[in-house]
Amino acid sequence: MTAATFEEPATWRAMLKRRLAGRQARATLVIALAGVFLLVVIGLIFARTGPTAASRAGATRSAALKDLPARPEDIEAHGPQAASVLAPDDARARNAAVPFLVDKLGAARPFVFKGSEADRARAVECLATAVLYEAGDDTEGEAAVAQVVLNRVRHAAFPATVCGVVYQGSQRATGCQFTFTCDGSLRRRISDAAWARARVVAAQAVAGKVYGPVGLATHYHTDWVYPYWSPELNKLARVGTHLFFGWRGAWGGSGAFRREYRGNEAGAAALIAAAQPGAAPVGELGSGILGLPQPKAELPAGMGKVPLYGNRVRLVRADGRGFGLLAPASASAANLVNAALALCKDPGACEVAAWANEDDIPGAYPIPEGARGTMVFEYRRDGLGGRGATRFDCDRYPNRDPKTCLAGSAQAADVLPGVRFKTK
Repeated sequence: MTAATFEEPATWRAMLKRRLAGRQARATLVIALAGVFLLVVIGLIFARTGPTAASRAGATRSAALKDLPARPEDIEAHGPQAASVLAPDDARARNAAVPFLVDKLGAARPFVFKGSEADRARAVECLATAVLYEAGDDTEGEAAVAQVVLNRVRHAAFPATVCGVVYQGSQRATGCQFTFTCDGSLRRRISDAAWARARVVAAQAVAGKVYGPVGLATHYHTDWVYPYWSPELNKLARVGTHLFFGWRGAWGGSGAFRREYRGNEAGAAALIAAAQPGAAPVGELGSGILGLPQPKAELPAGMGKVPLYGNRVRLVRADGRGFGLLAPASASAANLVNAALALCKDPGACEVAAWANEDDIPGAYPIPEGARGTMVFEYRRDGLGGRGATRFDCDRYPNRDPKTCLAGSAQAADVLPGVRFKTK
């Protein structure tokens, strides 16, 4: 064999190094491409799904509680709490100096009515009364007021019915939300033509027409007054001589206006009757009256001191086997369950319901469907098997199992048998 048949050892080593380097480069490229592909897939998954409804609700709820004014009941749309802290000219100057919020927190969605035709008629009549007495015979001003009322209906800080919002506080010492419901204005005669125009505005709003300029406003006052609460809110819009406001942060953003309307306008009939100079023009008085703050209920004799874990009893059934609770924002799901078990400690049938808003609690049993639609918790036990079932408003108490959710919760499943457990 000649020397030309073989390469020198150094040449072999160089060639081997080049081959190894090439293989390493190709492997690195493959790994990099695989990583890019994986990132794209993950991005597409998150783009399609995003955060879960429960996580969004939880984030909104935490922010809402943080941003909620210390005493929201003092933040009135109108009425005695709107008393100016400045003289008219000074109030106008002070109001003019406050800029409008540029970065809006959201726009109002069309109102979705869900109820009977009787409920629709009552809602339209209550809303027409509000827009006419608050804005006069001015269709633009009436549309703005109608939007504020419907914004409140869908916000957890207010009653869940149109009539309940309009007549809220009309029987309380702290004052009404809308002045006309408690200052005798309803005795003033208004022309039939003005009523007809107001009813058209109200019917259109209930049917889903949105008055966009006021956005998600929940409060307003005239420009010649400057209430003490005005600087606590975002200034959103002006319509005529009225300025419109909304809460700051998440409590005033679109995520806070997700409560579903479920009708039962008849529940506010007692408030309407009290405000009217004569008989109530809307609805009939029923056993399940909504919109009235319920006093602390007396527990049946022999129950002794029942631990309620921060909740308050507002309703007791005549047989002592049913209870309605007011659940404050601080009440956890465990607090509600423990309170229900304490109230239902004796064997036999028993039920406990809880509401977050006092105005949603009915005045007596049986609980009407509209009131059931606003519950945040329900415990029911029949008198046979001794087993109880709990369900929650999963928008307030997110749960991994949608079968534990009350109907109307974002997580609610089609079938809601509840979670069952043995009770003592």
